[in-house]
Amino acid sequence: MKNDNKLILSISFCFHDSCITFANEEKILIHLEAERIFREKHKKFKNTDEVDYLVDIGLKYIGKTIDDVTEVLVTEWQNLYNGTKACILGKEFNVILTNHHENHIGVVLPKKFDKCVIFISDGGSEEGTTKVYYKENNKIWLAEDLNNSNCTGQFYGTMAQLVLEPDFDRAHTSAVGKFMGLSSLGKFDENVMKTIKENEKELNRLYVDGCKHLLKLFNLKDYYDKAWEDENKQNIAYTAHNYFVNANVEKLRKHNKFSRNICMSGGCSLNISLNSKLIDDKIFDNVYVSPISTDGGQSLGAILYRYPNIEVNYPFLGRGKEDIESYDENVIEDLLNHKVIAWFQGRSEIGARALGHRSFMGLPDSIEMRVKISEKIKKREPYRPVAAMIPEEYISEYFEQKYSSPYMTFCAKAKEITKEKAPAIVHFDGTTRVQTVRKIDNPIIYDILLKLKEKGKVPILMNTSFNVASEPIVDTPEDAINTYKLSGADELYIDGVKYIK
Repeated sequence: MKNDNKLILSISFCFHDSCITFANEEKILIHLEAERIFREKHKKFKNTDEVDYLVDIGLKYIGKTIDDVTEVLVTEWQNLYNGTKACILGKEFNVILTNHHENHIGVVLPKKFDKCVIFISDGGSEEGTTKVYYKENNKIWLAEDLNNSNCTGQFYGTMAQLVLEPDFDRAHTSAVGKFMGLSSLGKFDENVMKTIKENEKELNRLYVDGCKHLLKLFNLKDYYDKAWEDENKQNIAYTAHNYFVNANVEKLRKHNKFSRNICMSGGCSLNISLNSKLIDDKIFDNVYVSPISTDGGQSLGAILYRYPNIEVNYPFLGRGKEDIESYDENVIEDLLNHKVIAWFQGRSEIGARALGHRSFMGLPDSIEMRVKISEKIKKREPYRPVAAMIPEEYISEYFEQKYSSPYMTFCAKAKEITKEKAPAIVHFDGTTRVQTVRKIDNPIIYDILLKLKEKGKVPILMNTSFNVASEPIVDTPEDAINTYKLSGADELYIDGVKYIK
């Protein structure tokens, strides 16, 4: 019999992207990423007062008090309570310590494969960096430890630190995504590859105090502005990125003998090139990547690992109204008039990708539109790509891809019609980070896409997160209004209603 009085609080500290989650015995109630509330990208809890503040917000959202909490889970890594006892909002708890890799595993368990490979890869924790696990029914066990291989987030982060961002924290959080984008501008360099292979161990380390002593290996100067204009940096990014992708593919290839299904989590699962190669090259039949694979999902994964049968309705688990049923169709005309729309809808999506609830949107029919949304409004570097939203049933009409991508975790090769009709969402290498949309998941965005097609446009929208450079994705209507005014976007819609200045 269900215990209706059970209320679980899970807290994650970690080195960055702290978060909390509440659940009862039946479902996940809310997941809060600290960065969204404190408005500080990749926010780490500095003290337990900040934890109390976030817990209080979560309790008020679900209509509970700290006295209703019956169980507390806390990440062992970076635990500010320094043990198994914690005082939270004045109440003492005996807490259960959770394991970093188990928490990463937890966020992929909702996929419910009976048998699968689970690949966890990130920059490091008390559990190391990169491991392969096997799952069969309810049993999970370690299959291979790749911590000392060239497949880790340490390698990728160090390369980003050398090429784009000397600061350790920013290199391993924000710069790794930029490094992946920069790789599309470059080409293979034999000398770079030789240098990487000769210095694998040095490059596969964390350099908290900087790694400027490694710059000379790649003929790099201690200068980081406008890296996209530096051909050497372009080629380093291309060569290192592909080295990393191919190394992971070869390590994982042998594991498909256990299962043709693979689930991926940890920060390295945001590498869409790797994810796509695993399925496009038929190494696995099914590749699943959680929408919250980074450390920003640790508290959620802790609950799902311990209670794998709890219901979790990815990805809209943040704050906001429940699903809205109608919207002001003036947004269609605004889009057709090439306006950039700041779009705020319902509960916020969790994770690093905007998935249609906290997005900047626009028509993708010109490069000028990409420049407008990415460079002028979001203040991003000119080589950074924007993603695309498309109804799931049209994916193979516009891209060389037949599988769904609801969480924007794969890159698809654009067909010629897409390059012609939607050039804004085609990256320099001819690919697009695609989000496939189903009516059941987001009926309003789905309807907008179909109405654009009825108007003679491709059923595709540019989609990029509703934030400006160096800021987290907006969370509340107040955040949305402030960021809208700061960004210079053309129009703002909040829960389907057009905002009047």
